Amino acid sequence: MKTPNAFCAAAILLFAAVGASGAEPDSKSCSFCINPTIIDSKNNTGGTVGIDYNVKGDLLSKDFASKDTGSSIDPDATLGSAVVSYFGSGTVAASKERNPKNFLDFLLDAKLKYSAPRLGTVLGGLFTKYETDQSFDNRQAVYGLRATYGKFEALGKNDFVALDLSYGRVDPKEDAVRQAALGTDPLEPYYRWNLEFLYMYPLRWKVVTAVELNYRLFLENSAPASIKAADLDKHELATIRIGLQNDLFLAYSAGKLPFDRRNDNIFQIGFSYKLF
Repeated sequence: MKTPNAFCAAAILLFAAVGASGAEPDSKSCSFCINPTIIDSKNNTGGTVGIDYNVKGDLLSKDFASKDTGSSIDPDATLGSAVVSYFGSGTVAASKERNPKNFLDFLLDAKLKYSAPRLGTVLGGLFTKYETDQSFDNRQAVYGLRATYGKFEALGKNDFVALDLSYGRVDPKEDAVRQAALGTDPLEPYYRWNLEFLYMYPLRWKVVTAVELNYRLFLENSAPASIKAADLDKHELATIRIGLQNDLFLAYSAGKLPFDRRNDNIFQIGFSYKLF
């Protein structure tokens, strides 16, 4: 792919500005992070500037009563906790027509949580989620069951691995392409599997500080033949992200997300910034 000159110029300005600022925000545990980024892709006619964002937090967290085991080994073992939390993420571009990751979502869930130092953390419960594109022309609601597993130092020192699996009922409010494929109005609800895998490994190299691998899968259960023929039953996106000094990053993604209608190869450069 031939990268436009404007894209290269913007990239140089972005790196220069961040390098001059000398800012090194800690974005590892933030509740609201933005990642100003420059995005280009194989299927687009040119790059665009945008912002990757994620917001997360707990609305309620209640530990179950601890139990004194009477032993010197783990004398006060917390049996678990109940958590109500929220999470939102997406990419907003200056040109929505050139946004190759045109998928925004906001999730609210209630779950039970159990953590053990050697085994990791397991969470499971109910969720509801709202999904849309940047223009809000296509949107849908999802609700169902969700389970998550995560562990620090799973494969190496200071690394992190997580697996998230959910099964839910999708209620499409507006989806022009799905409606065209089915030829029905209004659209009927359907069921969908969601899977996400994340692996992060910190590095102490002079330039590269971390490597992150992410895979997301959206798979419709028992999709109609017309949906399969239109390639709307399965969406998957694989991403490798390279963390650099001063919270700069490079990222490459392949695939598509819901509301993205064709596979793409996506290139991003930017930096991470913690708001609070």
